[in-house]
Order: sequence, then C-alpha cells, then structure tokens
Amino acid sequence: MTQTPSSLVAHQAAARVAVPANFAFEKLANAGFVGGWALGSMGLQAVADGVFRGQSLFDGSSAHVEIRPHPDQGLIDFHVGTAQSRKPRIFIRITDGAGLGFDSGACLVTMHALRANDAAEDTWARTCVSHEAEILLIKSQLESAWAAARGRA
Repeated sequence: MTQTPSSLVAHQAAARVAVPANFAFEKLANAGFVGGWALGSMGLQAVADGVFRGQSLFDGSSAHVEIRPHPDQGLIDFHVGTAQSRKPRIFIRITDGAGLGFDSGACLVTMHALRANDAAEDTWARTCVSHEAEILLIKSQLESAWAAARGRA
C-alpha cells in the first residue's frame, strides 16, 4: 500500500553509530541523556516513580514520559502523554553492528514513532521532521560521550 503523508501511521529514523550497542542502550535508557536530544521533552526531570517531565522546544508545553527499557531485546519503549495518562508512542531499538556486518564497536539505532488517530497533520509532520533531526543528535551525542568515556579509561 502506498502511503501519502496524511495516511502515514508510523515513522522511522535510523543511524549507524560508532559506539558499542550496550553503551548506546545504557545512555538511551537514561532520562538525563534523553532530555538532551528529545526536542519535544527537553530537560527531563523525575516527577514520579519512572515518570519524567520535559519541555517542548516548539511551544513550551510539558510532556510526560515513561522510559521502559527491555535490555534483553535491545528495545526502549517511551510512553508519552500527560501526568495522568501516557501511551506507547515512541520506541528505540539498538542492534549490535556485528550482526549486521558492521564493526563490532558500532550499532544501529532505530527510532520509531506511532501516529495517534487524532494527531493533526501539522503535528504529525513536525514529529516526523523532529525525529529526522533527533537521530542525528543521538548519533553525535552518543559518539561524543563514547569518546569522552574512552579518554578517561
């Protein structure tokens, strides 16, 4: 089925990142790290057990996020919404590069977004474009953090 922008129900952005998969997973499951690249929820701060609040760079609104890591699957679920109700909308999968024929010190980071039925066209378009930028931020920030960690070792 061919999808037009208005019919898209999911979006994906991915990058090959020159860090080990376990390092990427640890960072991407950490709210402090996520709050440094997630344009819709910058500066995540804990507000309840496992729930964080950040601020959108677009309109200043608050977003509440639960980060649910599944290390055995290389998967991190992000439930997004209000303080009272959050839904699984974003997930990131980290895949070891060696299994894909890349350097064993690299990984593939893939971010998926699911479109809610009531998402306005302009809001969904902003989400898709944001994720294209965010995957570049993730790649750069992970590689910088890995270089810094290696410099201390």
